[in-house]
Amino acid sequence: MMKIIKIGFVLSALTFFLLSCKTTAQTTSAIKSVSYRHTMGRGGATSINATKDSLESSARGGRTAEFPSFKKKINPKDWTKLVAGLDISLLEKTQSGEIRGHYDGPDQIFTIVTDSKEYEFYNVPAESPGYKQLEKLKTDLEKLLPQYR
Repeated sequence: MMKIIKIGFVLSALTFFLLSCKTTAQTTSAIKSVSYRHTMGRGGATSINATKDSLESSARGGRTAEFPSFKKKINPKDWTKLVAGLDISLLEKTQSGEIRGHYDGPDQIFTIVTDSKEYEFYNVPAESPGYKQLEKLKTDLEKLLPQYR
């Protein structure tokens, strides 16, 4: 009888451990949306926003005439590829740079919304821990535009 209780306890502890572990798939599914905005001082701004359901691109201002504006359904493979490169624990360590604002020049603004938190970064310095993954996110978002235009 005691042996059965021990086995039951070990199995329940093992089950609890396995269920509490987070996999990469669980982490990426926690991301609800990603966006990249580029402001050009008084010259305008561009924006790319992606969710698991849609890709939206918009532009306003004088220097943005060539930038596409649309909202379309996103391919699930494209969404998965987009968020697969994001490490939330690295975002926690990422620091924003100085905000330049309307008159002082361009700003790069990243917003990542998860189930539990919203991250917003301005002009991330190259030495910041999350810089490379945010630059990759920007490149990946920009590469999607011609496919959905």
